[in-house]
This record gives sequence, C-alpha cells and structure tokens, in this order.
Amino acid sequence: MKLILCVTGKIGTGKSTVSKFFKEKGFKYINMDELGKIAFEHEKDKILEDFNTLDRSKIRDIVFQDQKMLKKLEQILHPKMLEILEKMTAKENFYVIEAAIKRRLKIKCDFTITVKCSLDTIFKRVSERRLSQKAIENILKNQVDILDEGIIINNDGSIKELYEKLEKIYTFIMRSASF
Repeated sequence: MKLILCVTGKIGTGKSTVSKFFKEKGFKYINMDELGKIAFEHEKDKILEDFNTLDRSKIRDIVFQDQKMLKKLEQILHPKMLEILEKMTAKENFYVIEAAIKRRLKIKCDFTITVKCSLDTIFKRVSERRLSQKAIENILKNQVDILDEGIIINNDGSIKELYEKLEKIYTFIMRSASF
C-alpha cells in the first residue's frame, strides 16, 4: 500500500516538526524545498535566461517582490519538481511530503495536514532564522493561497502539546487508510 501525507502551512508554523514526527513513525520524508533545489540544478539554463543570475538569494528577492517573476520561476521549476516527486513516490510505502505551496504544485495526497499558528509565533520563530521583518512579510505575502485544508493543527503551544495532537492524528490516519 502507498500512502501520501502532505504537510502544509506558512513559514514558521511547524511543518518541519510535524513532518519529523511522521518520519519517526516510519514515513519516508520528502521536502519540496529540497526538490526545488534539485530542479533548480536541472533548469539552470532557463533560470539564467529569465533571471540573469543563478544566485538563489537574488532570485528569492526578485520573486518575493514581483508576482510575475514568481509565476515564471514556478513555471520553470514545478514540472521538474513533480517529475522528481513522482519517481520518488513510485514504490509502495508511506510518505510525508513537506510543502508550503502544495496547492500551487498540485500534489496528490491521501491526507493533508495544515499547520497554523499566530503571526506573533511565526515572527518569533522565523526571526531566529536571521530573516528580517521585511523578508518575513514578503514570504508571508506570497503564501496567502495556503488554505485551511484537511486536518488543521494549531501549533502555538509546546512541542509536547503538538506531539500529543499528532499521536491522535497518526492513529486516525492509520485507521482510515485501507490496509
């Protein structure tokens, strides 16, 4: 049996922590940001042609300030990312896919967990990553299409509280999946 669980949510909400929980339960972990880096390497020529640079930080600054350039980058990277993902998930197994932009990528999932928390919590967590307030705001502005879908988890509390919620969700998913 194959089961694909997608974990989505805005920056700083705890997607990685949720994904780690399922990885510890035996799910194979796939991070779409990492697949984006692989796709970037495959599509360097197209990216250089459209952005006149291969410097990821410069490209990030460009796309978070210009929606048209963001769409252009997504048109270049997303097909390759989905191709890589399809190959990675071809075997029978349990997968947890961490993807902030799941909707725009159109990933097919058996279950989706949307991780949420307050803006205060997001800014507190993300500022520890050495991103400026402006950079965080730009990222959040481009993540507006992350909808509440599937199983919604509020993650403003402790890791212990989160893991207690995840144990219940894990039990629900495993019971709901047809074996």
